[in-house]
Amino acid sequence: MVSHPRRVYHARMRICFIGDSYVTGTGDETCQGWAGRLCAMERQEGRDVTLYNLGVRGQTGHDIARRWRTETQARIGGRHDGGIVLSFGVNDCTSRPDGRPRLAPEHSLAAACAMMQDAATAHWPVLMVGPPPTGHAVTDARTQALSHALGAACARHGVPFLPIAAALRASPLWCPEIARGDGAHPAGGGYGELARLVHGWTAWRAWMDVLRENRSSTR
Repeated sequence: MVSHPRRVYHARMRICFIGDSYVTGTGDETCQGWAGRLCAMERQEGRDVTLYNLGVRGQTGHDIARRWRTETQARIGGRHDGGIVLSFGVNDCTSRPDGRPRLAPEHSLAAACAMMQDAATAHWPVLMVGPPPTGHAVTDARTQALSHALGAACARHGVPFLPIAAALRASPLWCPEIARGDGAHPAGGGYGELARLVHGWTAWRAWMDVLRENRSSTR
């Protein structure tokens, strides 16, 4: 297990959300996605968070692992008020023309572990949100298996992990909005439900509670 040092934040926090089209919020008519909605909720509750959305549509874990460090360094490098939220995996699990997944599960895991290890070296705290469902049986079966594997890898690295597939499959909005949309992404209602899942997550609340405490101490 990698030991992540306890961080003492100032009265604000800069957060890089790193991932794929679900992080970008593709399909959301307001162009906020779940990351934007989540940070808007926190700002409405008085927390000074700055959002950097580093999602790129169509990318696999391998693609993300190649670019994330440079993009993150430019935004929170050398700071003491930065954090990282990782979320990817659906593109890894979609099928190539030959029926195999775009990225083998072991390569998805290797990408995630490399990012977590690199973030620990840079002293950036990390959270990881699991991949969501799409309503397509083959992809969702692969995504569910990958989510379990990512959760185990995060545990080994000391990184909190939030599985979201089961909750979103049971959602009255997520998969129905995908079916009415482009067949892969929900609209704003679905992203709102995902934002609420993360908002209530113990690990996310721990970040926000520290932020609130430090904000109060600086008044």
